[in-house]
Amino acid sequence: MRRRSLVRLASLSAALIVALCAAAWAASTVWKVTHAESNSATYVSSYRWQEDAAWFGGLSGIDLSDDGQRFAAITDRAHMVKGEITRTDGVITGVRMTEDVRLRDADGAPIADKVEDSEGLALTGGDRYFVSFESPHRVLEYRGAQGRQLETPRDFKQFYINSSLEALAYRDDDGLIVISESAPRDPETSRVWRWSAPSGWQALGAYPEGDGFLPVGADFGPDGALYVLERKFITIGFRSRLRRFDLSDQGLSGGEVLLNTPLAMHDNLEGVSVWRAASGTLRATMISDDNFFWVQRTELVEYDLPDRP
Repeated sequence: MRRRSLVRLASLSAALIVALCAAAWAASTVWKVTHAESNSATYVSSYRWQEDAAWFGGLSGIDLSDDGQRFAAITDRAHMVKGEITRTDGVITGVRMTEDVRLRDADGAPIADKVEDSEGLALTGGDRYFVSFESPHRVLEYRGAQGRQLETPRDFKQFYINSSLEALAYRDDDGLIVISESAPRDPETSRVWRWSAPSGWQALGAYPEGDGFLPVGADFGPDGALYVLERKFITIGFRSRLRRFDLSDQGLSGGEVLLNTPLAMHDNLEGVSVWRAASGTLRATMISDDNFFWVQRTELVEYDLPDRP
């Protein structure tokens, strides 16, 4: 009886997966007919990345070198990995890890499991980088393995657990930018913040979200624009958008949509890095968070982006 029940359960699960895939395919087909004009990005390649390591998975932040060949990424369980990307004719053909470490807290000890929810990564050059966390809401500045926690504004308490400091970006001229994934409890609380060493945190106001998409990753491109990766979850999969903003002391402006994917075209894209290929074309490299769930996958996805006119 037990074996028969297991077979029935497996059959139902398989049927459900087939039905969900069919629904995703149908939704994607409709999208391609009705929304294709909202894309100016050009798809380059996707690469499924797999490693035989217990910590591997949940990759939620990424930053690439200027030439796109080296990278650093973090998992949402406070693990950082560095490596190299191999491309053939511009298409990713391999990923090689060169280093992986457990992040340490400001006291020098490995970050405890209950406060390990790391989401955003921003390299600054040399051995200095920033990591944002959303449980609790905070940002750490690292120099090598040594970290220090930046002073946390009282307003950060208005953010929701597991839905806050996802998008992180750094540029010398603009400082460190962090964007909350969801709107805070108090609508008057700023959702976009800037930090710099001389002046600390500065509130830059609201984030112009729309159509159910939420910001989950960010990077300054070599053109100085701020690129924000957005995600929308719909029962059977994810959609992704990539937008280009200008940044000033008054906050974000612009927000041109460059990429707008159909449902389930990619997995749960959460991290983005924008760089310039040898051809001179702007390129966005994105990474997916598989949530340590077997039906999802870790993938690197790349698109070429149009320069501004």
